[in-house]
This record gives sequence, C-alpha cells and structure tokens, in this order.
Amino acid sequence: MAGTALRRGSKLGKYRLDRRIGRGAYAAVWRARDTVEKRYVALKVAFPELVREYGREALEHEARIASRLSHPNIVAIRNADWIDGYFVIASDLAEKNLTDYPGARRSARVGLKVVRDVAAGLAHAHAQKVLHRDVKPENILILPDRRAALCDFGVSRFAKQASATYTEAGTLGYMAPEQAYGRPKFTSDVFSLGLIAYQLLSGVLPTWPFSWPPAEFDRFQERVPEPLWPVLKKAASFDPRRRYLDAVAFHEALESVFRRIDGRRTPHPRAPSRSPAPRPSPLAIQAELFWRRHGGALGMRYRCFRCDGPIAESMQHCPWCGTPDNSFRHISAYPLVCPECERGVRPEWTACPWCYPGRLAGNGRPFRPDAKAERNCSRRGCPGRLQPFMRYCPVCKQKPRRVWSHPELHDRCPRCRWPVSREFWRFCAWCGRREPAAGWFRRRL
Repeated sequence: MAGTALRRGSKLGKYRLDRRIGRGAYAAVWRARDTVEKRYVALKVAFPELVREYGREALEHEARIASRLSHPNIVAIRNADWIDGYFVIASDLAEKNLTDYPGARRSARVGLKVVRDVAAGLAHAHAQKVLHRDVKPENILILPDRRAALCDFGVSRFAKQASATYTEAGTLGYMAPEQAYGRPKFTSDVFSLGLIAYQLLSGVLPTWPFSWPPAEFDRFQERVPEPLWPVLKKAASFDPRRRYLDAVAFHEALESVFRRIDGRRTPHPRAPSRSPAPRPSPLAIQAELFWRRHGGALGMRYRCFRCDGPIAESMQHCPWCGTPDNSFRHISAYPLVCPECERGVRPEWTACPWCYPGRLAGNGRPFRPDAKAERNCSRRGCPGRLQPFMRYCPVCKQKPRRVWSHPELHDRCPRCRWPVSREFWRFCAWCGRREPAAGWFRRRL
C-alpha cells in the first residue's frame, strides 16, 4: 500500500482517513477515524520517499522525543507505529492552529492566555532537555477546551546535541538569529515565542534585525498590562545574551507578573487581611442597575471579559467599556459559532448575520422557523427572517433597510442611528461610538 497515494477513505491499520488537514516537508497530516476507539485523531503520515532517503531512525526520532514529554500544553502522542510501510503518529485532534484563531488577535486576554499556555509547555520541554527549534503559530494548536498546546517536535534535538550545526530546521520570521547561523539554544525557543507574543498583541511581526521598541509599540502598550512589558521585551530581545536562558526562567517570570496582576497573593493564615472589601465603582453600579431594569428584555445574559458588565451576544461592543473583543465560542446558546466574530449561528444560515456576509456554508439544510425573529428580509422573495439587531440577512446577506428599534432603548446613536441608552451606556453597543457621558453617571461626578 505504501506505493499508492493515500486518499480519503483509505485505511491504515485501525485508522480510516477522513480528510487531509495539513502538509509539511516530510509528512502529511490527516483527520482520521480510530475504528477501534471510535474517535477522531490527527494522523501524521511520513512520505515514503523520505523513509528511503533518511531511513527509519530519522522518522522515529520525533516519536522518541515526544514520548518523553507529558504536559497539558504539549500535544500528546497516542500511538506511533509502522503500518503498511507508512510511519504514522496519532495524536489528539485540535480545532485549529494559532494562525486560524482570530480570537487570540482580537482579544489581548485570549492572546496572553495562549502565550502563558505555550510558555508552560515549552518550559516542561526545556526542563527535560528538549529543544523545539520551530516554535511558530502553525505549531501551536488550539484544543477543543481552548487550551493552547505545542506540537511537532520533528525538528527538535536533545540539548546535548545542540552544539552541532543544523540549518535545515526552523522557520524564517520566528527564528532566532543565532539559530539561523546553526547554533540553536534554549533561548532560541524563547525568542520565537516572544515574537509570537508581540505579533498577537500588536498585530505586527517584527522583522529582524530590529531594535526596541518595534513597530506598533503604542498598540502593544494599550493592550498589555505595564508589568508585562519588560518580561516580553526580554524574551524577544535580538541579542541572545539579554534574553531568558530558557523557557523555564521565562515561564517563572511570566507567572510571577500575572500573580501580581491578578492579586493572587495568599495571606498568612495567622494574619488574615482586615482591609475592607473594595466598594463597587460607579460604573459597576450603573451597569448592574441597567441590567436589573432592562437586561432580560435585551438578552444581556453574558458578562464582558474586560469590565464584567452585562452584555448581549448581538452587541458588537460592550456598552460599558467599549471593547469589541468579547468571544461567545463556548457559551453561546446557538449550535454553531462563526469563525470570524465567534458569535452563535444556526446550521442552515449561509451568512453570519452579526459580522460579515458570506462566511458560512449553510450545509444545504432547510430553513426552520426562528422563534426569535421579528422581521422579514427586505429583499423580495427571500425567505430570511431577522432577529433583533442583526446586521445582515442570514440567507441572502442583504442589509436591513430600516434601523432597529427597541422599547427598552429610547435614544438613538448619532452615528449609526441604532437605539442606545444615553442615561446609562457609555458606548454605543452597535458601532462603538463613545457617548459624551451617561446621564446617570454624569450626575454623580
């Protein structure tokens, strides 16, 4: 079988290939069905020509290294074996990699969580004297529970072998300068992760050689808590002598700062803290009062990740702090989630009605009655029904001709003309325009 091309439906031992999800320099990655355990896995299948060129030992090297690593933030290998002349490695199946995870770029909180997860996994590998040597977004997988895990140790080498010259591994753009010259070290992996962190948080990948601060540093400062600046700067330093020696030191420094930010210091058991509980801010009181009066009618059953104020899934911006970065991926009441805005959608919709038209397949399913819909599509002949505050028809992608209104919201945003509450809201929940000052809030300043 090794002489024939693999295709969908082919069977390798107990694995039936479903579809190819990736292709690298020496292997293809398939989504495969384990017919014994009745679950899907990611199956890496080495190319037969590379078996002939490099031999069995080179292809088995990745499995031997990865078998030494057991950590929640490292993709676990379930099985490695030769099947019908192919060398295959089965591992946990992820939803996507970091390149296809827009939430990490839109939300600084999500991006920092990814960096913390990867730093923890990389620290475990370095503690086991294992270099990764190819830390890049494509090798950071997002598992179904939104945990980030590092994969593909195929170009790794044990630390005692790092003095040798290896120039074929690594990815330009995220590669440390000393690694490009054939001298990879533990600190090279730290540099790659530091660049990924800066790219997630600023939107720009620095091109080396670069000096600090790189491009878009203003955006980086706006989105990152100030105590983290020196930690991430040191990790992404172009000079290896100024970086953390390994991911263990980087991870410890990162977690130390997060403990201070999160206020997780544990008081001494014999000296309990007697400081009074902090009073809620006027904004928190304002948001809570609005939620009690109008939250049920507006569907405000979620909390903003930044300010903890009540929000609805249909809102593009938090009406209290203005952030557009809230994700509803794992909390939406809908059966599916839009990959772009991470809001809930129904299986039969052919367009996301919240963010941008034309991003869904629709799956050819017939349209069912929508109990939440209140308006017909304005296009003649279209069967689409629109729920309140939809920006597009979920069937034909037509924008509604009439602006929305709501009996609980008596004012209009001057920019988008959609309903707002000037008495309470500080931002328009639909276009993000900042209100001069909420009337309730202004009276108490």
